[in-house]
Parts: sequence; C-alpha cells; structure tokens
Amino acid sequence: MQNKRIARLARDAFLNEPLFEGFTDIRKNPSIRLQTILMSLFLMPFFGLSSLLSNDREARTERYKGLFGCRRKMVGSDSTFARVLKWLRPQEAQRFLLSFLPRFEQQDLLRKSLSLKGPPRRLGILDGSYMGGHWLVTLCLPGVIAYPAMVRRCESRGREQGVARQMMRASRRILGKLRPELWLLDALYFNKNTIKIARGQKAHVLFKFKEAEFREVTKDAQNLFQHFGGDEEQKGWDHERQCRWKVRKTIEVFAGYPVQVIQLKEFYPKRKRERNLSCWIVTTDLELSLEEVREAAHQRWQIENNVFKRISHLSGTKRFYFKDHRQFFNLLHLFFAAVAVLDCIIALLRAHKRLFAALRAGIKDTWRNVFSRIREVLYELPCAFAGMT
Repeated sequence: MQNKRIARLARDAFLNEPLFEGFTDIRKNPSIRLQTILMSLFLMPFFGLSSLLSNDREARTERYKGLFGCRRKMVGSDSTFARVLKWLRPQEAQRFLLSFLPRFEQQDLLRKSLSLKGPPRRLGILDGSYMGGHWLVTLCLPGVIAYPAMVRRCESRGREQGVARQMMRASRRILGKLRPELWLLDALYFNKNTIKIARGQKAHVLFKFKEAEFREVTKDAQNLFQHFGGDEEQKGWDHERQCRWKVRKTIEVFAGYPVQVIQLKEFYPKRKRERNLSCWIVTTDLELSLEEVREAAHQRWQIENNVFKRISHLSGTKRFYFKDHRQFFNLLHLFFAAVAVLDCIIALLRAHKRLFAALRAGIKDTWRNVFSRIREVLYELPCAFAGMT
C-alpha cells in the first residue's frame, strides 16, 4: 500500500499526463514514438545516467523496458537520442521547461520567506556557467525548490552580463506576475544598468561579493565601520548552519539609488578550515531586515549548489560534450526540467513524514539514496510511464 502511495505521489509530480505533446516530430514513419524518446532523456537525471551511452545500456534492460511497456529490443539507442536532439526545435524545449511553472506555483513552491516572521518573496538568481563546451546563463527561481526556469547560450566567454540583462528584461514578458521581486546577483552585475532594469520592473536587487575595494560605496562603509561603527548592528546564532554571525549596516547612495550596505561576518566553530567568513552585501530594498539580508545572501548559492552542481552530479553535464550547441541546449532544457521535478517530488514526500520515513527505511536523506528507493518502487509497477508517453 505504501509503495503505491509513493509511486502515485511521484507520478503526480510528473503531472500524470502526457508531458511531451508540445514537441513536433519531423519523422515520417517513426518506429519509436517521440514522446518515449524524450521521456527516456528526461529520466536520465532520475536514474543518474551521465551519458547517452549509459542511457542506451539502461534502455536495454527488462526492468527499464517494463516502465514503458516496451516489447522491442530496447526503448531507444544512443544514436537515436543524438539524432532527435539535433532536429528538436529549441523553442519547444524552452516552452517545455516553462510548462511546469503553473503547477509549481499552484503548490506554492516558488516563494521563500527570508526570516521566520518575514513575508514569502519571489527570488531570482542569475549566474553563468560552462558546461559541455558551451557558455550559458541560467535564471533560477529559488523557493521551496530550486527551479532553473530559463537558460540561454553565450556565444563566448565575457558575454555573460549582456545575456543576463536580456533575461532580466525578458522575465517580465515570459514569467508575468511570477517574475522575481528580488534579484540575487554577484559582483559581476553590480552596476547602474542592472539596478535600472530591476527598478524599472518594480523589483529590487541584492549584490553579494567578498572585497570592499570592489566599489567606492563599500570602501566608504568599511571606513565608517572601522572608526565609528554601523548605523545598525545585529548578531545571532544560526542553528541550521551552526555558525555565529554579525552584521553591520549603513545607508548610502549608489548611482543615484539609495542602498543598504551591509558587512556580514560568520564564524563556524565545527569546521576545520575556513571557520571565519566575511562578505559585503548591497541592496536597493531598504525594507529588508538584517536577518533577511543575511538569508538572501545565503540563498544566492542555490543556483550553484542545487542546480549546477546537482545536474553535474546526476547527469555529468560538465563532461557531456556536444559540438552542436543545439543538441546540448535541447538536452539541457530536459535535464533542468527533470531536476525541478525531482526537487518537487522530494518536497511532496517530505510533507508526508510517515511516508517519507517508510521510503527512506533508515538510509541517509540524500538525492541519490531517495531516488534509488523510488526507482525500486516504480520497478514494481508495470508500465509506470507508459501513460505519460
């Protein structure tokens, strides 16, 4: 009974309906349905498959074929996967990634409170990365889950900032009311143009960086803190991260915009290395409390830890090489959608404490461990994905 409940919950996160009807099949007499091929690619992070060849090997096993109700020799081959990715329309892959937005919003997974008593906020993180021989910029919407909602290619290194600004402008049209209210950015974007775009959308920005020497506004604040102290100070203990923290704040003006300038210092007593951490935070949102500013700065790591590192760990995207950027980005859109769905499954399971405890069966709560258990549950159900392809 519990296995059926777990499987049903996992299927519900996939919307329990055909996922890939929005894709156009250009083949005239296909022997394998396009939806089946795309589902197999979509499931690669779920099964921890880090290459098309490893997906090929898994697609030949009886247990994997059973998930699709497949009676052929295999669900699909690596050459078939590569060919389909080459002619797949990029705009359809982009729409597929965004298609999960209404469902995640309905489940209230895209907002996060930055303090216990603070209001839930819509956050947005922009960051660049290098994967599989390609430069890219990703927009992540961190909330209960980390949802990489948009990704765009950079033609070369050094073009990241221009592409990121385009994505900020496009977010108003593409995301509508679900666009970020607070952008969490690093030092690369700390300039007047970025602030102007955000404020033009009635949103705010928060920049986090290490060195006070990066901007005059933080150099002045550092001098003020050293000789006179901050306009406001706060300290406390973070139970989740096991660290002591202290923040000091002043109000300054940058490029004509009033901003909070904050110095954050943290001490981690249980660490063997890097016990003392320090950074600077500048934000245009003057209503953010110091506790919220500190938490927002930590949320900036969501895109690195829960998107880039996670997708690399599950699907080997750092090594996944396609010379044709169209193939790579079509696959990456499928992977990003899969990672968001996997995060959704974890969130739904955690809301059912007894069910989650039964699923774990005493193992450590990690992604690979949890999904190894879910896979075993799905393998017990014939044609688990047949209805969705």
